[in-house]
Amino acid sequence: MKISLKKILSLTKGLWPLHPQSRKFQIYWIKRVALAGILLLVIANLFSPARNDEIKLKVGSASPRDIYAPFDFPLVKDPALLKAQQDSAASQVLAIVYRNPEFDRKLYSDVELFLINLSNLRQEDEYLSNQIKIIQSWKLNLSRGTADLLLTVPGLYSFQQGLKDIVHSLLEPGVLPLNDGQAKMLGPEVVLRQGQDLQRIPASRLFTMESLPVMIRVKSQTAFPNSEPMAKALSEVASKLLEPNLAVDTSEVGSARARARESVSRYTGQMTKGEKIASAYQKVDAKTAQKLHSLQIKLDEITTVSRRSGWNYVLTLLSRLLALGFFLGILTFYLIRFRPEVFRNFHSLLILATIILLSMLSGWLVLSRPDFPPYLLPAALGPMLASLMFDIPLGAVMAVTASLLFGVVTELSLPITVVALASGSVASFLVKGLRSRFQFIITSFLAITLASGLAIAAMEYLKLSTFQQIQQSLLMAPASAFLSIVLTLLLLPVLEAVFNTTTDYSLLEMADPDQPLLKRLSIEATGTFQHSLLVGNLAEVGAKAIGANSLQARIMGYYHDIGKLAKPDYFIENQGGAANRHDGLAPKMSFLVVAAHVKEGLELARKHRLPQIIKDAIAQHHGTTLAKYFYHKANLSSEGKLLEGDFRYPGPKPQSKEIGLVMLADVVEASVRSLKDRDPKRVRRMVKATIADKANELELDESNLTLHDLHLAGEAFLPVLQALFHPRIEYPVAKNGGEQKTGPQNA
Repeated sequence: MKISLKKILSLTKGLWPLHPQSRKFQIYWIKRVALAGILLLVIANLFSPARNDEIKLKVGSASPRDIYAPFDFPLVKDPALLKAQQDSAASQVLAIVYRNPEFDRKLYSDVELFLINLSNLRQEDEYLSNQIKIIQSWKLNLSRGTADLLLTVPGLYSFQQGLKDIVHSLLEPGVLPLNDGQAKMLGPEVVLRQGQDLQRIPASRLFTMESLPVMIRVKSQTAFPNSEPMAKALSEVASKLLEPNLAVDTSEVGSARARARESVSRYTGQMTKGEKIASAYQKVDAKTAQKLHSLQIKLDEITTVSRRSGWNYVLTLLSRLLALGFFLGILTFYLIRFRPEVFRNFHSLLILATIILLSMLSGWLVLSRPDFPPYLLPAALGPMLASLMFDIPLGAVMAVTASLLFGVVTELSLPITVVALASGSVASFLVKGLRSRFQFIITSFLAITLASGLAIAAMEYLKLSTFQQIQQSLLMAPASAFLSIVLTLLLLPVLEAVFNTTTDYSLLEMADPDQPLLKRLSIEATGTFQHSLLVGNLAEVGAKAIGANSLQARIMGYYHDIGKLAKPDYFIENQGGAANRHDGLAPKMSFLVVAAHVKEGLELARKHRLPQIIKDAIAQHHGTTLAKYFYHKANLSSEGKLLEGDFRYPGPKPQSKEIGLVMLADVVEASVRSLKDRDPKRVRRMVKATIADKANELELDESNLTLHDLHLAGEAFLPVLQALFHPRIEYPVAKNGGEQKTGPQNA
């Protein structure tokens, strides 16, 4: 069928609309579906059935659980025993060595002919030089020295007898046309066949192509112990005349022995389905190890067949993907329904997917090793990372999701699912509120150990495990807690760096007064430093009152005014009673100088690589507020009415509850400090009025702060402000024996 280009374009247009809004919608969902699909495929293949069923316990190691035969399978012999039996069977196949009497007679005849010709040549009346040429023309190609010696030696009897003895002593046992290595492969015995006669003889009686020259030299030296030239001449002649007189078919021998090896059975028995192979926590002996090895071989065969038959593999993968996808869908539904801000932010989804993958990968590293007990699984890793990177509710949902995923990949193991859920849930609820790494380590370790220990004890009791088995399983509770905490501490900084995000534990480090910017602020802008500390404390108590991130609010308060380091003398809190720098400036110029601390703060934050949330607080803590003081002052000195926009901060408005609280703490602290009479009632009215002004100016509309939140935050501010600006009393001091009132002293 002919497909036109127009039809292809029409189909493409329907799948990929040209309208920007529709395309944006499609890309939005394609990215999320692709992320979920990749995550599912990785997890499904990470925990493939072949890997999950590996049984590789060594002799002396303890079995992590009771192991039963999942099906009938034969018991494979121990490799050493099988090899010994195969060697024994192969050794029973003897090599057949053939001797041809006609060939032996020919060799003897060649020796006699050589000796006769040599005797005749010596008797001829010829010059020695001609005789040497004649002897060298024979097929033996003797050297000139040997030829000269054989022609001039007084008598040949000793030489003739020595040559005949050598030939007889070597040809009679026989010479193989093999080297020593090849002859060794024939075995300790061979069958010598001569015509119809068969004789079983030791292979050591036979000579080889390598041993033949050695034996000739030895026997030549024996024949002429006092004449080295004659011994060399005899050795050269014998070497030229002698050849292997036996024949053997090595390929036939190898084939026969291979058949004998194959005939030895590889199996020593049969295991029946349901038969117990190993007991939990008991040491594996050699017999049990061989049973496990036999099971592993059978599982490998099944896996190979399954993978070769494509449909079986596809159906297995689809089933696993369906089960994993169902439980991962619970997390997705939670995000869409209750956490849309996370689902809409693809960056947050990437972080969440990475946490799930790291959690499953850490589980695979434990579960893929049969010598590791399954309760060692660091199930609290994912929930802890999710709570630290996001919040407690998402960490709790991660605990449920991760435990269900572990249940799927462990073939619906209820103990693993329950223990993972118990330890993960407890970890997710605890880690967020901790304020030091030491506190995190100790509290998390104790809580996870207790939760997982109770779950392990319950599961093992339901399995009717022995008291000893329960005790050994409980040892995995602290080990799992320790492993989860160590992995969390190692992976958390990596995730923060990769995804450019900040957790409470990074913020804790920023609260150190020795941090460069806070140190500079305390020295170069003391008033601003004190103001920032108070703003941070106010924001913190306000965040606690409304359930926001109190640590984040406090650190934002500490750093929100670092831009004032550029021109600290232009801010009233740093002037210390000196002349006001703004007295000589036009109101517009004064506003530009003051408002510049936002831009200067962002520059310092970028230079010192502060987290994005701190940059956001610096940029947003004034929102689009009108600088009323400079605006009214400019109106009084100007003939025409000025635009408010010229005296407003650039914004944006606070985009989170924490930044909104920093804004409120900033203006409330300044307002209360400006009061001359700091009566508690007056302070309360000022706080409420200041918060109401910000709400009426719509500066908090984008911060998600509700009216109830504003009320709670204001009530939380009051104790801090009243404690700081409490009334002073005057102490009398002695002067010339009398009393004199002094100024107010700190109570």
